[in-house]
Amino acid sequence: MIKILSIQEYNRELITKEIKAQLDDCDFFSHISKDKSILLKPNFVMPSPKEDPSCTHPDFYMAVADIFLQKGHRVGIGESPAFGSCTKALKTHEVYDEVMQKDIEIVEFSNNQSYEGIKNSSYAKLSICKQIDEWDLLVNLPKLKVHQQMHFTGACKNLYGCVAGKKKILLHNICKNEPVKFAEMILANAKQAQAILHIADGVQAMHVKGPRGGEAHPFGKVIISDNPLQLDYVFAEMANFTHKETPLFAALPNTVFEQVKEAYSEAIQSDNFSYAQNFTHSYLNDISFSPPKLIRSGIRSLKFKLSGKI
Repeated sequence: MIKILSIQEYNRELITKEIKAQLDDCDFFSHISKDKSILLKPNFVMPSPKEDPSCTHPDFYMAVADIFLQKGHRVGIGESPAFGSCTKALKTHEVYDEVMQKDIEIVEFSNNQSYEGIKNSSYAKLSICKQIDEWDLLVNLPKLKVHQQMHFTGACKNLYGCVAGKKKILLHNICKNEPVKFAEMILANAKQAQAILHIADGVQAMHVKGPRGGEAHPFGKVIISDNPLQLDYVFAEMANFTHKETPLFAALPNTVFEQVKEAYSEAIQSDNFSYAQNFTHSYLNDISFSPPKLIRSGIRSLKFKLSGKI
């Protein structure tokens, strides 16, 4: 399934209506019983104002939360930001009180559990946060944006946030600056997370620089899929990336890549499919972090804790 919606502004009522209509159209809710708990995984890089285009917009993830609440589901919002916490991100987005009022649970991804990773590689043993196992279903709500290490961030990369804490930095360095190896780990992690649905916030995408510090782009699209790679393929096409030049798609076996491409033939039939104009790709940096950058990251995290921003 691949659906493209044209939504030009963060109007929560409109977003709720349009996404719900698409999910009803594909009979999504008939496949999950009301007693199933739903954990939403947005992209919170760090606590920042809702206007920051690097994060999933609060009107977007709250619209999705409302859809599942109206269907009678227990709903949570979970994340492990690079800096700060999920709670602080919600407060900075000015929706914390509403989250509490609606009995939406806040889930801090704090403890990792191991699983078998990629055989005969430095990623043979991987881990993912234990908290997602406490929920029946995971729904992925990525932000569509450029990324200075992975070229772009979509559904697959957002699930990397299911790795708790600074373990993410270690995994960056294990690949020894080989982007395709890192992407293979990203794919393994996305598979382990087992999100059943991916709804990407591209109402305003982010370009020029990423995963934070970039500029808002009036992309005006929401992409929905039950397959993270298909969603990412369509976004990469619409944002004018050459697929095989990106680490994510270079990491795929040719047979899998050809299967993923099938989503394009479905997506291009949509009246809402279009190529982004003036969408600027980010400059590229090493996958692994240098010692000075690691030190700066540690200092920044300490400042967050001492200032109460965590």
